[in-house]
Amino acid sequence: MPKSGLIKLFVGLGNPGEKYKNTRHNFGFKALDCIVESLGQKWKTDNMADISVSTKASFIKPVTYMNLSGEPLAAFMKYYKIKPSEILVFYDDFAVAFGSWKIRMSGSAGGHNGISSIISCLGTQEFARVKLGIGPLPEKIPTANFVLSNFPREDNETVNNVLNKCVELFNAVDSLGLEKGWAKVMETLANNSGVN
Repeated sequence: MPKSGLIKLFVGLGNPGEKYKNTRHNFGFKALDCIVESLGQKWKTDNMADISVSTKASFIKPVTYMNLSGEPLAAFMKYYKIKPSEILVFYDDFAVAFGSWKIRMSGSAGGHNGISSIISCLGTQEFARVKLGIGPLPEKIPTANFVLSNFPREDNETVNNVLNKCVELFNAVDSLGLEKGWAKVMETLANNSGVN
């Protein structure tokens, strides 16, 4: 299980192309975009992924569509000798309330195709992930239709708040390690954030 050591690779999950850019399923992409932008970095498309490398860490967004996310990630990790315990994955989760987030150090895919692909390609569930809430799943709406729909305009403020907290989380994790960094961010949110 990942401990409090250095995270070398930050991963965002989503689907490529303008069609999916603002969908709920691309929350992971949005998180990494904000983090990379905060560092003044740019993305470079390399084979099956968008990649950005800074003096702080590496960042990757697989652009193979969600259900094949693990393939370019595993290839990148193999080439740069990065262990599963050294990655942190950002992705959407309809089991988590919108505006909230949860961190997990390991676990099953929980029905998420991107995480399922990563588990299959890495051969382990032992990697940390941040679940960005998009729930609850509305009644009588197919799951695929919901996650592939755009965030409504009235949700923009909440989306941006979560994304800003992702940047804060990155900075804390990068300087303090996973567990201590997460604890620091949660401490700052303890009183009145709506993000937990």
